Amino acid sequence: DKTFILIDAEPTAIGEQTTFDNIYAMTFAEQEGGFFAGMAAALETKTNKVAVVNGIAYPSNVNYQFGFESGVNYVNKVYGKNVEVVELSGYAGTDVTGKNVGGNYAGDFGDEATGKVIGNALIKQGVDRIFVAAGGTGNGVFTAVKEAKSDVQVIGVDVDQFDEGANGSKNIVLTSAVKFMAMNIEKALNSVVDGSFKGGNVVLHADTNSTGFIKEEGRHQLSEDTLNKMNEAYGLVKEGKIVPASNFNDYTPEDFLGL
Repeated sequence: DKTFILIDAEPTAIGEQTTFDNIYAMTFAEQEGGFFAGMAAALETKTNKVAVVNGIAYPSNVNYQFGFESGVNYVNKVYGKNVEVVELSGYAGTDVTGKNVGGNYAGDFGDEATGKVIGNALIKQGVDRIFVAAGGTGNGVFTAVKEAKSDVQVIGVDVDQFDEGANGSKNIVLTSAVKFMAMNIEKALNSVVDGSFKGGNVVLHADTNSTGFIKEEGRHQLSEDTLNKMNEAYGLVKEGKIVPASNFNDYTPEDFLGL
């Protein structure tokens, strides 16, 4: 006799997907946000070395990683760059199927100390743009970047993290890959009010403006050229002409649709 709206979760476990008439479960295509993060990193890097730091290799986190790698590969091919995605030995992730997915996984979403270790190690290897999709662990990466003497920036995740990037008179956040949750929560609540509510498990994509990146003036540090290229790609993602790789869509960041 209750109505539930779930955000970033489904009511049952992966592999056991069940829908309920009274539960609307919204998840988001993290690979699309990751793709835009990868594009931003690859277009803005000065060292041609970028990286993504993750928490645990749950599907949503692997989606971010694979999307990021897809975005870097897209920039390399379409714009003739030679950007490397750096992965540290010893931090490769294993997804829920037991597959090694590589990447830089801390193994925890609440380990700031390990986040800082990974951040410092990446900076030492010359990485200057880091996508941070690691929950509380990511705070350690932010700290490492703030303390770095070189020109290093991070890309936030899920929400606009620009305020968290404040570092004296500067800001370390290039942009953020986001899920537009508030808009979709409002839609779901309105459906309850107007009687049109329907239960189901829904994955939201860019075609409903549910995934994307922060581009509002004063909330990012993307160049005009980068912004133009990302806006063009956003249109292609919305149209389904670019489909970034994800954990379970049967192709890799090297051969995703769009290349």
